[in-house]
Amino acid sequence: MIHDEKYWNNFYITNKIDDKPSTFAQYVYSRVIKKLGPNKNMLELGCGNGRDSLFFSSNNLYVDAIDYSKKIIDNLKLMNAKNVNFMFGDFTDLSRFKDNSYDFIYSRFTFHSIDIESERKVLKGIVRLIKPGGLFMLEARTKKDQELPKIFGKDHFRRYLDFLETKDKLQNLGFEILESIESQGLSPYKEEDPFLLRIIAKSGAS
Repeated sequence: MIHDEKYWNNFYITNKIDDKPSTFAQYVYSRVIKKLGPNKNMLELGCGNGRDSLFFSSNNLYVDAIDYSKKIIDNLKLMNAKNVNFMFGDFTDLSRFKDNSYDFIYSRFTFHSIDIESERKVLKGIVRLIKPGGLFMLEARTKKDQELPKIFGKDHFRRYLDFLETKDKLQNLGFEILESIESQGLSPYKEEDPFLLRIIAKSGAS
């Protein structure tokens, strides 16, 4: 599903997505980013309507944001927002980016939209791109969410993540888990209250 540009173009046309920053963006900003000081750089994987990228860039981060909906990326570019570079592309293919180039890599609601092979590919890219001591921030649906009702994307491909397995994968790649939780109540929307994982992980070398 992540590789279907037509699907994502149509999704953002037909569904009204909140333009306020997500609860996860506000959480990671207040918990860690704000404390580390301004002028850091971030890569957002699957930026959607840009609400989190714009939030981070307005708070003195330099943001590269990639998404597979060309229409929405084109619209975001028209905003000429400061400190943010919106790019069309597949976030699982990070070959365009330089090694050790990001203080933060941020992924919200994207890892459950890709298959296991794509996950391996993007994790390998994250390890290459993140600076020593940099932070990877992940929020995604977990297996506990599988049977709960959904508002958006009933025809989505979703691969629900195993919380403990995901932490193990990151630790095996050399990350230190700084914060992790699996819970409801993290990002409720209308009548939907999904089971999510949140992980903040620090790259091994610092």
